[in-house]
Amino acid sequence: MRKKLFSEPLGKDEIFRKLREYSIDDADPLSGRLFTIAFETGLDELKNIAYEAFRAFMDKNMLDFTEFPSAIRMEKDIVDVAISLMNGDEHVVGTYTFGGTESVFLAVKAARDKFILDKGFITLPEIVMPVTGHPCYDKAAEYMGLRVKRVKVDNETYRVDVDSVNEAITENTALIVGSAPNWPFGTIDPIKELAEIALEKNMWLHVDACVGGFILPFMKKLGEDIPDYDFRIEGVSSISLDPHKYAYSAIGSSVILFRREFYKMFSQYANLKWPGYPIVNPAVLSSRSEGPLAAAWAVLHFLGEKGYIELAKKVIAARNRVCRRLGEIGYSIMGDPTVIVAFTSDKVNLFRLSDEMIKKGWYFLAQRGISEMGIPPSIHLTLTPIHENIVDNMLKDLEECTSELQKIPPSDVEGVIESLGLIMSLITPREMDIPTLSKLMKDAEKYLEVYGPKLLEAFGLDKGLPREMTLINQVFNSLPPSITELLVNYIVIQLYKRGV
Repeated sequence: MRKKLFSEPLGKDEIFRKLREYSIDDADPLSGRLFTIAFETGLDELKNIAYEAFRAFMDKNMLDFTEFPSAIRMEKDIVDVAISLMNGDEHVVGTYTFGGTESVFLAVKAARDKFILDKGFITLPEIVMPVTGHPCYDKAAEYMGLRVKRVKVDNETYRVDVDSVNEAITENTALIVGSAPNWPFGTIDPIKELAEIALEKNMWLHVDACVGGFILPFMKKLGEDIPDYDFRIEGVSSISLDPHKYAYSAIGSSVILFRREFYKMFSQYANLKWPGYPIVNPAVLSSRSEGPLAAAWAVLHFLGEKGYIELAKKVIAARNRVCRRLGEIGYSIMGDPTVIVAFTSDKVNLFRLSDEMIKKGWYFLAQRGISEMGIPPSIHLTLTPIHENIVDNMLKDLEECTSELQKIPPSDVEGVIESLGLIMSLITPREMDIPTLSKLMKDAEKYLEVYGPKLLEAFGLDKGLPREMTLINQVFNSLPPSITELLVNYIVIQLYKRGV
């Protein structure tokens, strides 16, 4: 049933009663029991300062910095800090955005526009990137008319295979991407080797340091073996890094840096063709609250270098304990972890493991893998400072769950799903041209209208998000991505439509 605006206003107590009711199934992001998405220090004073700064500036709009010049002053300070961490010189400039995806959009737009202007004609620009690169590049490509070519990673190091990058490059390549580190496995791509290719071929190289930008420099100071990945490497054109990750700021905080001022010109949007106010947008969004900006500024100044080094020590300690214990329990660690640890197993159903750990109150991220590239399903753990205090409890529960799951044989359903996935892979085209995609969408609309509700019921999604995701994850892991993406889009539309 569609909701209508209440005819009478609700009182404060009733409003917050309903909000508590809505959030009853939410995980607690401050608990330290999440090993993905939440970046938590456990420092109450830091949270309070961020909240106060957010509230003080939440009603100020970054759209009109002539009315609120505080936006320029705070952004300059944050960008300057990011430039110093990335070893940029006086020519490097940047923009504060509301997230890593927005930063990536600006990098892709700048690289695309520069590529087209250098070419002198319109063509279909391409992004060459490892399969471990974040999907926000595919999203940016879909929005802005580029093509993405994903290449393999080394199956031992889980770093991009440089030769594969070189082979994938054509005269249409506008952008090469490397990660520091990548999200699935926490491994750092060989940025220096990618930069050599970019220089040789006169191409844009973007380094995605959204995860690592605000912690890898401090880990390096603590003696960690962190390879160079920043502006010290000639050939790096742009870098993205997120304060809302390991700078521990409020969510909605990222920075995109450009090696040259004119590169930023390609990323901005200006319009004086209408009779209204002059529009100059450094970022994708126009109206933006200064709240997240002020929170980021406050947290950076509250912690300082000393604070970030102390927090990096805690992350390193937690990571080392996790890696050591995972090996003892019998899991295989994937690559050389930094702040993210990914592990796999050929003896345990990792999707079931994720469900069992949720029952014990621990939230893992199950990853589907890519069988044709030799990447198995895995579990992803993002480690943050708060985990140093509680990681031993998590590992104890993990060992117990592992022991129990090893006694359970694969179910018949798992075999059926795997067979279905194999069949669908054989009949689904790997490359989708426009006619094929058009037919797929028309067929999907027809069949989902009839069978969609039954599908939701079979997955247990008709009543909301199920507590156990094993079946859904196994289906997603087995089916071809193009089919899975259709299903996921349909499911999400239905969940938001129903509000469950």
